[in-house]
Amino acid sequence: MADGDGTSAPAADGASPAPDPLLRWALASFHAATLLVVPLAILYAVDALGSLLRGVHTATGLGLYLALWGLTWWTNGRWLAATRLDGLRETIRPAATWGAVTGVGFLFVLLVAVAVALPDPVFVAVLALVGAPVSALVGAVAGVGFAALDLLIVAAGERLAGGA
Repeated sequence: MADGDGTSAPAADGASPAPDPLLRWALASFHAATLLVVPLAILYAVDALGSLLRGVHTATGLGLYLALWGLTWWTNGRWLAATRLDGLRETIRPAATWGAVTGVGFLFVLLVAVAVALPDPVFVAVLALVGAPVSALVGAVAGVGFAALDLLIVAAGERLAGGA
């Protein structure tokens, strides 16, 4: 399945059929929450959270979270469609690819938010030039890490369900 339209027929290129919608939703929610909580916990630990959140309105924060969750849901669907969850070796490349897409996609969302808040095109352009490779690399690494965690979670779930 190339486009994640919810059909369950196998893809022509031999990839797995459409991912289970519940698995896709659960993993996207887990990833988005982790991607939010870990940086916030680090900022809280270094006592920088208050100054950062002072300038962020509730609607902006909610919008950024929903954008992250939606992007993560979309890329998780693509990753799940590209893998059979057989092992880490088989899932590394798609996980890194879709993790990088998530990183760059969320950078784009942040750039739009920064451009609206600070209408300085030079700053936004520099942020985009510096941020694109960094966000792709961080996203790829995070994607592989999440793939490893996801494989463990799915294996544990299958064991608990009796191998179903």
